[in-house]
Amino acid sequence: MATRASDMHLLNVPLSQPHFFDPHSAWLRHGPFGMWLVHALRPRRIVELGTHYGFSYFCFCQAVAAGDLATECFAVDTWQGDEHAGFYGEEIYHRVMAHNQHYVRFSRLLRKTFAEALDDIEDSSVDLLHVDGRHFYHDVKADFENWIPKLSPRSVVLFHDTEVREHGFGVWQYWAELAAIRPSLNFPYQHGLGMLFWGKEIAEGLAPLARMLTDTERLNWPVEYFALAGESYVRDATQRGVIKRLELAEATIEERKAETVLVQQMLQEARRRPLKQLKRKLVFNMLRAAAKASPPLPSRTAERFRRSAAKRDPMRDDLQQTLSGQGFMTYEAVVRGWGKQRQALAGRLSELVRRLQNGPLISVVVPVYNPDPALLVEMIESVRAQSYANWELCLADDCSTDPEVGRVLRNYAAQDPRVRVVFREANGHMSQASNSAIEIARGAYIALLDHDDLLDPDALVLVVQVIDAHPDAKIIYTDEDKIVEGGTRCDAHFKPDWNRDLLYGINYISHLGVFDAALVREVGAFREGFEGAQDYDMLLRCIERVQDRQIHHIAKVLYSWRATPGSAAASNRAKPYANEAGRRALEEHLARTTGKSIPVVLGPIPFSYRALWPMEGTPLVSIIIPTRDHLNVLRATVESILGRTMYGNFELIVVDNGSVEADTLEWFGQIEGSDRRVRVLRDARPFNYSALNNAAVAQSRGEIVALVNNDVEVIAPDWLSEMVALAQRPGVGCVGAKLYYPDGRIQHAGVVIGLGGVAGHGHLLYPGEHAGYFCRLKLRQNYSAVTAACLVIKREIFDAVGGLNESELTVAFSDIDLCLKVRAAGYNNVWTPWAELYHHESASRGHEDTPEKRARFRREVDYMKRRWKTHDFADPAYNPNLALERNDFVLSSPRWCISTKLT
Repeated sequence: MATRASDMHLLNVPLSQPHFFDPHSAWLRHGPFGMWLVHALRPRRIVELGTHYGFSYFCFCQAVAAGDLATECFAVDTWQGDEHAGFYGEEIYHRVMAHNQHYVRFSRLLRKTFAEALDDIEDSSVDLLHVDGRHFYHDVKADFENWIPKLSPRSVVLFHDTEVREHGFGVWQYWAELAAIRPSLNFPYQHGLGMLFWGKEIAEGLAPLARMLTDTERLNWPVEYFALAGESYVRDATQRGVIKRLELAEATIEERKAETVLVQQMLQEARRRPLKQLKRKLVFNMLRAAAKASPPLPSRTAERFRRSAAKRDPMRDDLQQTLSGQGFMTYEAVVRGWGKQRQALAGRLSELVRRLQNGPLISVVVPVYNPDPALLVEMIESVRAQSYANWELCLADDCSTDPEVGRVLRNYAAQDPRVRVVFREANGHMSQASNSAIEIARGAYIALLDHDDLLDPDALVLVVQVIDAHPDAKIIYTDEDKIVEGGTRCDAHFKPDWNRDLLYGINYISHLGVFDAALVREVGAFREGFEGAQDYDMLLRCIERVQDRQIHHIAKVLYSWRATPGSAAASNRAKPYANEAGRRALEEHLARTTGKSIPVVLGPIPFSYRALWPMEGTPLVSIIIPTRDHLNVLRATVESILGRTMYGNFELIVVDNGSVEADTLEWFGQIEGSDRRVRVLRDARPFNYSALNNAAVAQSRGEIVALVNNDVEVIAPDWLSEMVALAQRPGVGCVGAKLYYPDGRIQHAGVVIGLGGVAGHGHLLYPGEHAGYFCRLKLRQNYSAVTAACLVIKREIFDAVGGLNESELTVAFSDIDLCLKVRAAGYNNVWTPWAELYHHESASRGHEDTPEKRARFRREVDYMKRRWKTHDFADPAYNPNLALERNDFVLSSPRWCISTKLT
């Protein structure tokens, strides 16, 4: 249908598409209309009665953010469900709360009944009310009439499901009564949505639509117009979802490509070779291919082949040499190497034990409940075999029903006075049983051990070595691995040093954990109600009372976690209740330490969490983008920031470093004139990345600075709000983003100092959806440095450390130097996976491909080595057992030593 010229007034209001997509929402095709309505009405207050997953509500919120409106939004729901929507639990509420973090400046979730929420809203203040609760006639009538006093003189009301006549729904009947007394418009598609002009005043932006209501010939036009817009949105969103799923499938195929090739080789060889020859050749080929894979993501099948080859294949030595030449070590090879090195160090170990023999008593605390008796014996023997003798083993049997367990405990208590047992009279689960063991502990330190796990023979002496070097140590933790049936060790976790933000995402500290006994008692030991995450809860309460320097990490695998069927070590789904317990523990910890209510939601993987840090006010952010011509990438960068960024209070400063192309110069004028947030600064000095940024920061007005390359594109609309909220936290310095190459692989996920000699990007070239080394690609964490391709920092911190080094580091490493200066000033740098952008990398600057550039690069490398000793830098975010020659967290050659440099 052709539109009339007068109808085109409707198009003066933006018609946008929602970012949020819920394929199950009955509101899906109404999304563009809901956003249009907010832009046209410009409401002072929006209230939604019945939010569920939040599609309609977040359409409203997105429109408020995009229009930078002075609007308050309220979502009212109990998030318990009903017979229409189904009954649901905490998961949906936490998902809504997580997405609401994008709009915390103006949006509130009221977890109440509709009647209870009336007290939160002023009378005559609601310009837009959306009624989408229970759908029986009397229910919807009561809900609306209760809220009529809250409606303003210019109010508009939306009713959903106006076309549904099944299931006893009565919205259609009540809607017919209202439409008879007030101007209204009904969209009959997707269950129906009714729009009611309730107030006597008509908002200016809605006046053209209101006039159409009196002309039946013209009335069909807006219905058809928004119906087509909704269909287009659903089609595009569905296509994006299909593409995303295909990209994930493609990434999976890429990871398995090497294995697929080997399977094809197996089939070919099987047709023409005897079986014995086939097995030997295939094992060698598979191992060699795994060693050459980039990044090496070996499958469990390949790992089994490696173990088999190490035991039986006569080509083992040649194969190990091949693997070592690639910088790739199997874990079994590393363990064997450690064993040989420890034998060579036997004299030094004996001397260490002798020197520390009068060290503190260590109480090894073990709750016991129905373990396999054989495994219980192995656990006890691993303690009795400790090279350090001043220990006691405190076991609390939690009413085990297997009589053999009690017999084992009594026998050991009778033969070794250091083994002390308490038999509980009632089963109290993990927390109470652990507390019973702590009650009988007499040591100055408490080491936590599970009833079927194993300690390394030198675990306690190395712990005491740390205590001897740091008498005020309060918490000590070690690396760990898993031990499967048959005694095979695998899945070693080489952890970073103390990393607060990673701990807030997952309990990476775990085993072996050793705590000052007085501290444990001071915090009340383990709490009931946190079973499954009781160790995480106690750890969080302990770190509240210690300084960071009193937390120490021993970078050695000193604990083997038994992966028995049903254990958390064997399956992260074995204890689902631990997810919620851990979430509550972190939420309570943040409330205690900040004095604020900071929501915590479940993270992207089991037993992980995401704290929804609030933004303090709406600080002005100065986004600095240096450039020289290359309009194709610059325009994409600027337009993606202006068009896709939810957070609106920013200025975008483009630093023109001598552009000469006519289309670039013309575009500069256009963009400055079309968006008041954009400024172009001319700086024609010879290219000096550091100086260009420093000069722009000096001319900026924001209290937050964002250094951004001219070749990035926004993926996540909340990238800036996520980074600013983190940068505002006390003690946080630089905040970095997750950057992808255009093909979806990882370009930046944190910088490791020393990688490649100076600094390098961890997880480089990993598939975009990969979880990374022990899920580190999915979690916030502290890194020593992040890239300035997208870096956010408080202006006062940037100025305090002197900004970027424009004398020694004109191009390379200036961002690394900045991060290290910020870290040296006492701040933590944070990387977040929830700020996502594409990065084309050096599209305008080019590569180090001239003699002059190479000479300058060598000077900058030399400066970093002199200033920061990057070639000998013990990066706390990495682990000395991991290779510095590769970006994929692969094992280095065995380096087991008695460290004199303790952290």
